[in-house]
Amino acid sequence: MRHQTRLASGAASAPRWSHSDQPERARLRFVGPISRRALAPVFDTQTGASALRLISDRRGVSLVVVMIAISMSMALTYAALSSQARGVQVRQNVNRREMARQAAESGVSITLNKLQSSTWSGVTTALSGTLSSDKLGTTSYTIEFRTIDGQTSPTAYPAGQGQTSLSGSTAFFNSTSNGLSSSSADTAAIATRQAFQLLIRSTGKWASLTDPLDFVTEIVEVGIELQPRVPGRQILAPDITQATDVLASNAGYDTIQNYAFFASDGSSTSPSLTLQPGQRFDGPTWLKQGVSVYKGPMWSSSIRDVFLQSTGTLYSTSSSGTVSFLHPHPFGGPITMAASFTAAEVADLTKLNVPRVTATSTPTTPAINFDGWKTYQLYQGGFSYSAEAISSSSLNNVVLRPSLRNPLGVFYRDSALQLDDNVIIQGTLVCFGKLTLSGSNLNIASVNWRDSSGGAVVANGSLFPRLPAVVAQSIQLNNDNRASVDGAVLLTSTVSKTDGNYELLSGTELNLSGTQATSVPIRQPYSQVQLPATTDLSSVSETGTHAIWLADGNSGNWFAIIDVDTVNRRLIVLGEASRPNPVSYRIRRKRLRSFDVRGPLMATRSLIAVSGSWKLSSGLWSNQYSLWQLITQIQANNGQPITPFVTWVADPLNYNGWGSPWESFGLPLEPVTHIRPQSGIKFRDSLPLFKGYIPPSNLITATNDPSGYRWRVLFWRELP
Repeated sequence: MRHQTRLASGAASAPRWSHSDQPERARLRFVGPISRRALAPVFDTQTGASALRLISDRRGVSLVVVMIAISMSMALTYAALSSQARGVQVRQNVNRREMARQAAESGVSITLNKLQSSTWSGVTTALSGTLSSDKLGTTSYTIEFRTIDGQTSPTAYPAGQGQTSLSGSTAFFNSTSNGLSSSSADTAAIATRQAFQLLIRSTGKWASLTDPLDFVTEIVEVGIELQPRVPGRQILAPDITQATDVLASNAGYDTIQNYAFFASDGSSTSPSLTLQPGQRFDGPTWLKQGVSVYKGPMWSSSIRDVFLQSTGTLYSTSSSGTVSFLHPHPFGGPITMAASFTAAEVADLTKLNVPRVTATSTPTTPAINFDGWKTYQLYQGGFSYSAEAISSSSLNNVVLRPSLRNPLGVFYRDSALQLDDNVIIQGTLVCFGKLTLSGSNLNIASVNWRDSSGGAVVANGSLFPRLPAVVAQSIQLNNDNRASVDGAVLLTSTVSKTDGNYELLSGTELNLSGTQATSVPIRQPYSQVQLPATTDLSSVSETGTHAIWLADGNSGNWFAIIDVDTVNRRLIVLGEASRPNPVSYRIRRKRLRSFDVRGPLMATRSLIAVSGSWKLSSGLWSNQYSLWQLITQIQANNGQPITPFVTWVADPLNYNGWGSPWESFGLPLEPVTHIRPQSGIKFRDSLPLFKGYIPPSNLITATNDPSGYRWRVLFWRELP
């Protein structure tokens, strides 16, 4: 059956399909009337191409366009969603990192408070805590204590950095030589300063509760410096006046160090103190029992009595019941004795004009733990440091000083030790056996908390307690030693000395004197002395041949001169000489033999033998005494001043033909052994120096001496 499509009026005849077109035509379905205009876009009027192919091609293009549009839409949607997700993730990361940073900062704040509490366990105990926790994760901190330069402990520093060799006395008396220069002094001072500094490393962390790999950390480092409260400091609000962080010494050492010499043993047959001419204990003296005065010379008791009476009259004065002793009187203060004074002792000390006190109680002598010095802390809870072991049985031509691993310069020997020539120790020498001082040019000085310019290494350093300079079983002084000690000496046994004559070093003879001298300690072991502009120093040697006497009250000390500035009238001397106010001075040749201790000496007994020059036969002493009597009789008859016997004995002009040392130096009382504490300096018998926090029993009155470390923040930094 033939199908036709009626066209509108005026329309062209509809195309006809052949039989062969039937299948294709059968698939074409028209709905409703179709105008020619409607069919025009899909028919090629020139060729009569099939509308089916045209429609199919156009639909393929449309499909591609649609697919592209859908793809772009999906891409844009994904991008938007991805961007939104990334934004959420970034915000989460920022928030979590901020939480970690705040945790690190909170850890620092908590730690700073902890350091000033009684619950702080010290630098070896890490601190940690959790600040918050929710369904997403936890926020926490971990605290690690390190040295100020980031070392996990002082053991990370190299050992043996505190020793320098000297090339004999040339280097010893050269203030710019290796080991004694400003740079080496600064190195030692830096090591000491850093020991009071601490690095707090706080790691803050946010961690997921579900994914152990999902966490964020931030690190904050804070450097702090300990500023302990010490007696004499400036009191600032809200500080408590009586509070102190200084540890009390063991047993009775705080009492013992108030004496120039403290002897814990003695008996009627073995006196606590055997005193001979040429010795001076310049300050109060405490003795267990017995004092033997000037019994070494072989003179008669009557000659000895005259000598004692002459010494007491010439070198002591009394005013309103107070006795003042002038150098070189053998004592510089009263004698306190646990036992009762014998009648003979009373008679001798009365002639010398020395006050006597019978003790009502006996201070407990602290036990010395030698092994305890091998490792030490500066303050409770602080890092532990290692003392340097001395492997040799003797030392010579060497400087020992503080280092990063040993910031207080503690050096120990497990057995006996001998110091020969040219040895300087800046710190504490600990000898488990006998310490023999046999050489020349020896100086031992405990750390004095000063840098190369003389300024304080730490805040209030001038008020800090100091360590002993020497801790040993005993000290043996040979007759030719020349040594000085700046600091306390603690012995478990005796200090003894063989005979040694008073003589002076060879060199240019000088006898300069004047007033208005001042001095200030600079880099250890030196001090700088300023003299008046009129002083002529052109003949003064800077190789230790000459020494300067700097007065201090009724006494003073000799210091070896090692550097001379003739233009500016300045001297560098060996030893700690603090004379901020003008004092009198003398410059002359240095003593050939000497043992000077500028600090308290604690021992069981002092056994110092009389020097050989005083060992005259009884006949010679009688002759000299008779000659003096004759001279004084002539002086009295002529109305001249009477020469005291002690002055006559000291005059070398009275020994013509006797040879050396009498013709050169006489027999003076000028001490070759001089024990004299430094005023205003306190010592500790052991370490650590400072105690941790102790809460007061009464917060209003603070009656139990509250303490607690005070820290100053040096820097605060966040690590990238």
